[in-house]
Amino acid sequence: MGWVAAVDFKRGGDRYAVQPRSNFGKVEKLHNGVVIGALADGGEGAARGHVGARTSVQAGLSVLGAEAEQLSTMLIGNAHPTLEALFAKVTETVGGAVGRVAAEERYATADYAASLTVFFAGPFGLAAMQVGRSLLVYRPRGGDYGLVFEVADSLDGTEYITGSDAVDKMRIGYTRGPIEFLCVASRAFEPASLEEDVRLPSEPFFRPLDHYASGALDDGDVHRGIREFLRTSNASRNLEEDLTLALCRYNPSSRMALGLR
Repeated sequence: MGWVAAVDFKRGGDRYAVQPRSNFGKVEKLHNGVVIGALADGGEGAARGHVGARTSVQAGLSVLGAEAEQLSTMLIGNAHPTLEALFAKVTETVGGAVGRVAAEERYATADYAASLTVFFAGPFGLAAMQVGRSLLVYRPRGGDYGLVFEVADSLDGTEYITGSDAVDKMRIGYTRGPIEFLCVASRAFEPASLEEDVRLPSEPFFRPLDHYASGALDDGDVHRGIREFLRTSNASRNLEEDLTLALCRYNPSSRMALGLR
């Protein structure tokens, strides 16, 4: 009973084979049916963007884990004003962590530029923060797929968690009630995963991922499914950008819970 969750990556075009992968992500399952996650993409042209992405994810998850009880309480009550302060703390903590790494390695902080998406999901709902742009799609129990953050037709400028204006640029989203499915995907997936006219999640893209995760026995099953999808799906072929995909599925009556593994 509970979440199955995993994240995996795929390198972009062959010409990038000798470069470090620019993205990083991680999901963690906490007590009381809570899952947290963070995904980051190194900025284009950022020489140490891969280090910035890893540092951002690690620092972001450390704050979410420490504030898990408070986050659950916020989602029961009046969430947004307090969430704004908490996610500002996440953003500032991440920026400080990246700054310290830059000082230790004697590079400019701009060389570690990265976007960041973090999320917290549990029995009371979902809360998330984003600086930059990636797809964060959810489905409540018995409901339809929705976007936590609206995806505009174009992105004006580039937003990084390492920027001096990161707190001003962060976007916050939340929804109350049980979440059954959660997916975070690199923005390179937008053409395949969004309905072109309305910019809403495409069911033909997300339904197979949702269905697969619903039958997964454990996190390893989910990880293998993501890896297979990234390797074979038409949606991920011939893309030049590094790709990240995270899946989380709450399976209250899974075979694992029933002892049928």
